[in-house]
Amino acid sequence: MKKVMLSALLCIWGMVLHAQVKVFSRYNYYLAEKEGSIICILPDQGNYKLNLSLGSDKIETTAKAEGQRLSSRFNLDVLPIGNTTLHYVLEKENATVQKGDISITKLAPKANAVQIDQLTGGLIADGLPFFPFGFYCVPVGDLPEREVTHGFNMIGVYQENLPEGMAERRAYMDRCAQVGVKVQYGVNSLVGSGHNGDKGLDKTEQEKLALLKSEVLAFRDHPALLSYYINDEPDGQGRPPAVLEAAYQLIRELDPYHPVSIVFMMPQKANDFRNTMDIAMTDPYPIPGPADKVMDDLTQYAKAYQYEKSVWLVPQAFGGQEMWNREPTGAEIRLMTYMGLIGGAKGIQYYVHAPGNLNPQSVSAWSSASNVAVETAQMTSFLLSADQAPALHADDPKILTKAFSYQGNTLLIAVNNENKPKAYTLTTEMHKNANVECWFENREVAMENGVVHDIIDAYGTRVYLIRGNNPSAIPADNMTLNPGFEKIVSPGLPIGSNVSSTSHRKADVGASFFADPREHAEGMFSLRLITPVDSGGNKIRLVPMVMTKGNSYTVSIRAKAKAQEHMPSFRIAVDAMEQDHTFTLTSEWKEYNFTFQAPVSSTTAILSLELIQQGTAWFDVLTASPDPVITYKINADHTATVQINTNSNKEIRYAVNQLPDGQSALYTQAFPVHVAGMISAGIFEHGRQIAGSGIFVPVNLALGKKVSIAQAYAPQYAAHGDSTLTDGIMGTTAFKCGKWLGFGGKDLDATVDMETVTPTKRVIASFLCDPNSGIFLPKEVAVYTSKDGKNYKLAGKVYNNKNVRGEPYLQRFSIPVKGSARYIRVTGKAFGAIPEGYLFVGSTSWLFTDEILVQ
Repeated sequence: MKKVMLSALLCIWGMVLHAQVKVFSRYNYYLAEKEGSIICILPDQGNYKLNLSLGSDKIETTAKAEGQRLSSRFNLDVLPIGNTTLHYVLEKENATVQKGDISITKLAPKANAVQIDQLTGGLIADGLPFFPFGFYCVPVGDLPEREVTHGFNMIGVYQENLPEGMAERRAYMDRCAQVGVKVQYGVNSLVGSGHNGDKGLDKTEQEKLALLKSEVLAFRDHPALLSYYINDEPDGQGRPPAVLEAAYQLIRELDPYHPVSIVFMMPQKANDFRNTMDIAMTDPYPIPGPADKVMDDLTQYAKAYQYEKSVWLVPQAFGGQEMWNREPTGAEIRLMTYMGLIGGAKGIQYYVHAPGNLNPQSVSAWSSASNVAVETAQMTSFLLSADQAPALHADDPKILTKAFSYQGNTLLIAVNNENKPKAYTLTTEMHKNANVECWFENREVAMENGVVHDIIDAYGTRVYLIRGNNPSAIPADNMTLNPGFEKIVSPGLPIGSNVSSTSHRKADVGASFFADPREHAEGMFSLRLITPVDSGGNKIRLVPMVMTKGNSYTVSIRAKAKAQEHMPSFRIAVDAMEQDHTFTLTSEWKEYNFTFQAPVSSTTAILSLELIQQGTAWFDVLTASPDPVITYKINADHTATVQINTNSNKEIRYAVNQLPDGQSALYTQAFPVHVAGMISAGIFEHGRQIAGSGIFVPVNLALGKKVSIAQAYAPQYAAHGDSTLTDGIMGTTAFKCGKWLGFGGKDLDATVDMETVTPTKRVIASFLCDPNSGIFLPKEVAVYTSKDGKNYKLAGKVYNNKNVRGEPYLQRFSIPVKGSARYIRVTGKAFGAIPEGYLFVGSTSWLFTDEILVQ
């Protein structure tokens, strides 16, 4: 009797344990992937092992355990095209826990295929993670080209599916493909009855299925196709699941590459419709009431379909009709959408949007939807990541939270489900101290031992990024701002550039450019350009760089394009340097570069980038660096150590105060410099110089000496303070480089304390001339010397009446000095009012200085 009871208890225990284990394929089907993956969701963090077999043959696996999840990867080459049944045995400490069969689907590669990651519920479209963010619409009009530039990437069209409208449907599908918008292709008019008692299409069921078949065959290969939308609220409308199952099976037979979607309204009926679709959408429309129903319904659907289907949210974007007496406010749209994001939605499709402001009527409401669209796109890698995330909670139950992790970075999202602002505290299990970036707000807050204190708006949202230790591929000598497109202040827009058109005559309003987290050669983002038609795209223009005549520079960029029959080309140019280069892209990341010698000096060298032919491309690590790179370090003994580097493996030769040639000294290691001078270096190939650079090294007796300045310089041009004049750091021709002292309408009067009476032969004072910016050279420069700091005598003076308009340039005034002195006073008389013939005529000129050299 005891043995029988024990056996029964073991059986019951085993059934309970088995119910806690979920075993499934990572993807609903595989294409050209080299590996398949079986996921086991476990009841604990024990020592589990998954054995796979195909018939009598064992399949080798590579396992990885993360918490209560076991991932077992295997070689897909062992499986044929089609459906294959694998047998699995899950063991814990050599004891069988669960066994069974699992079906793996492997399809031939197809360009427009859309897969479902059954672990996360996210989609993979065009081989990349894809978070659909769009809206229902009718009619289509110009919405695709207009809204794609506002961050939307998908539309769902209410439409009739009759043959006479085929040309119109194909036209909008083609346009969507051009601008990079995916389509939930509506065939709901062909499945079941109409809505709210309406009879619907006046066709028999067989006639409707025939039309459905023709629609699928017409568009299953279309690049804009994302999914088939087959029904609207069948649970609430009383449509039998069998009708939907028949349509679903027909579509799956004709097109196994694209998912089928349905929107539902009654979570309690989720199981009844389990076999009718791949994407379950839910459309709670709570406004003007509280938004809680969004989380309630979404949570139920996410739980019911977890590890099987993709679950989306349809936020309310309408009102003032039927039982909804008003539209949601912009804040309420943001609240509902972010509820969706933290509630597990892997797609957002607003109901509804129409051209103009017909739906929603409020401009601010749709602006909020657009803002969240761009924010969601920026967060895509986190929202669709399968990485384990830390626990997160708030001290206020009305603050809803969720954490996401991606490649060592962590994103925290907080949503205030109350219409009043408040202070709050977030607590994570990270136990670290860090400065946390507030995404979309251009500010930071402190995290102390995993805790963040902040404030949040009424119905507000907060998104915090905690960066991991990600190595950078950006060279230290790079001159471009934000070369990896990592710094983003406004959602989706990397700083450091502006935009124009490749051709104003051919400019396409649907051309777009955004930071894209799904593709990157380094860091977390790349810059994605979509050019709908040849010469119809955007031209990205970086902020100006400073380049010096005679110096060589290497421009480098990494790029790739979406695969297409004729791969597109991109152009990268530096107009001021007469550089214009075109490269043909491949579907893999590749580095493209060119080196040139600057024909002129310029502080407005603008690097531009454009995708000149139709297509989609990603760009990353856009750098411009001197080549070779000459750097120096000032030593304690008033000498300097010079280093020369190049990205090439060619020989470097250098010379002092002259240009190098094939007989000049060969650079092999860092070398000392004892007197101020111009160090010039060249890269040589077969005895011929192919690139060169030069730098002035200000070795002199005044390095590091104390300076006192009689008249205050402007605080916005304070460089390193008084020590700027003896720190050995030379300014560039860019007055905003942070290395100049700027005096507005004041003379320079600076005294260097040499500490001891020092024999002196020459004093050199360096200034900037940039009349176009209101910066003029001094009228005269004088040097006075003193041994006691009280009695000064004039040692020399030079006069200047030269201020050349055009590109900025550096001017060093050299004054011979005889004798010895401890104190050396340098004065520069400001130019004064700006005369006729210059910009800013009549205003007071600026005087910029950066270094006093004593020899």
